[in-house]
Amino acid sequence: MAVTMHSPSNVVLRARATVTARVLLRVTGAVLGSYIACAALVALVAVGLAALGLTRSEAVVTASLLGFVFYLLVVLWAFSVRKLAWLWACLAGGTALAYGLMLAIQRLMA
Repeated sequence: MAVTMHSPSNVVLRARATVTARVLLRVTGAVLGSYIACAALVALVAVGLAALGLTRSEAVVTASLLGFVFYLLVVLWAFSVRKLAWLWACLAGGTALAYGLMLAIQRLMA
């Protein structure tokens, strides 16, 4: 008996592959996407604190320490959000916004 395109075994394999891909995308977003987003946020906080009058070294140390908390919160959020597309959109948009604001603050300080 030949296996057709819509046989139960193909449907199960396709469903399993879809679930595996979604899990990999979520873990990648949670680990790598959160890291990149938090790096942008740490840079923004460091530049912002320096713009507010804190010495650059203290601003960088403070922002770096806050980065651990930011990363933890973003990873937890990444696993709690329902829609995978929303996760990636927020990570990409938040990263772009943070880097854009950081560059704008740096230009104002120069």
